[in-house]
Amino acid sequence: MKKLTSQDIDLFVANMNAEILDYVEAIPADARLEVLEGETTPTPVPMKQGSASFFKNYYEDAFFNGGESATETYFNKVLATVFDISGMEKAIADAASKYSVLLHQSQEAQLAFLDRDISGYRQILSAMKPVAALVTPAASAPAYSEPETPALTLAQAVEGFLKFKSDWKPKIRQNNGKYLEIIKEVLGADTSVTKITRRDIKNLLEVVEGLPLQNKTAYKGKTARELIELDDIPEDDLISSKTVKDYLKLCQGLFSTYLTGYQDVLPASPTNNVRYEANSTRYGDYSLTEMSRLVTHFMTLDGWKKWSLLLLAYTGARRSEIISLTVGDVRLDEDSNRHYIMIGQSKTDAGIRRVPLSEHILDMGFLAFLEDRGKEEKIFPEITYANQLSKVFHGIRDDLEIPYLNDFKERRVIHSLRHTFITAASKKHITQLVQRFVGHELSNIGQTQNYTHLNSFTVTDLLPIADSINWQ
Repeated sequence: MKKLTSQDIDLFVANMNAEILDYVEAIPADARLEVLEGETTPTPVPMKQGSASFFKNYYEDAFFNGGESATETYFNKVLATVFDISGMEKAIADAASKYSVLLHQSQEAQLAFLDRDISGYRQILSAMKPVAALVTPAASAPAYSEPETPALTLAQAVEGFLKFKSDWKPKIRQNNGKYLEIIKEVLGADTSVTKITRRDIKNLLEVVEGLPLQNKTAYKGKTARELIELDDIPEDDLISSKTVKDYLKLCQGLFSTYLTGYQDVLPASPTNNVRYEANSTRYGDYSLTEMSRLVTHFMTLDGWKKWSLLLLAYTGARRSEIISLTVGDVRLDEDSNRHYIMIGQSKTDAGIRRVPLSEHILDMGFLAFLEDRGKEEKIFPEITYANQLSKVFHGIRDDLEIPYLNDFKERRVIHSLRHTFITAASKKHITQLVQRFVGHELSNIGQTQNYTHLNSFTVTDLLPIADSINWQ
């Protein structure tokens, strides 16, 4: 068994600190989350105050009685499962005492908030943040070279991790099993664990934020890939911020405790210093300047990456719609003498539609990209699943230093290209034309809906929308 070092303790404490800080930051949302997760009413305030007061006093007493605290006992127990801790007892006791100070502060913060002393709560939270951020071992981690032995894949690591966590209760094992399937799908089951980076973990959390609640009828029985590839999920159907944090904690257990500590496969965990803060469930738009930067970058790419991303930007279509296109779906409209794409697969009648191609994307040479290819051939056979395209886009967005969140804490992901297109088009054209262009159900037309057939909108009718969107 690996000998415990000071760096190992620092890595362990870093994850613990992040968890307690997340707990304190989530205190204002506790009551609401309890109701959202099925409780009829939130836990009574006096009960919460009694619990917080008890633990605050408990941690205080432990500082002065000289005995081994519950925190130190826990540290020894957990670290001993993955390390030889002999000779490191004093270092563990010191780390446990410092962590107990944070635990004490967390209860003080809880009491201040429950007493409606919001300023006091914020002061305690602010005091905790620098302490929780002190341990940053990833910054000084040595460069890691590939071992000569075959690299451990994520799928193999998950299999070992499940055996390592044999003490999980059945319900926890079932839920975590579902989460791990999502994690493997997003990060890649065959990916070497040594290749998974901090950026990958952050992008994983972005994908997870857009997942639906699996206990709802519409999503039951779907595979991990099917869930990830869903677009236009109603906000009320999205998972809670607590569940997103559960994913992060599971990743911390897999990469930090198991792969870094127990297996000694990694020099540092990609989850180090990755934190999650609850965000709005709404999708945000990209600004015109950001869209210009994105599109300019798309144009420097080659093949499927270039044209799939440009089509998303200039049509407002869904990922799945672009990925499923064949060469024969690109057609010429005789009335307007303009090319359009025929989207023939959709879960709704409104989604089946003709989408005119912008003059801008035609001038870039899209038709030349299709030359000498059979009509039945997929335009993008290289894209085997939607998240493959999302990973490419997220990497580009991050490289261009375009923030994931806008000023309103709204999420900006690949699906936001569609939102941005719709927002821009809606400022220039009537609602019904925009709805037909992007495949939304027609609305706000009263009795005229009886006389307005979905297919009555021609390519000529929709061309003004296509040509009005110019991101350069």
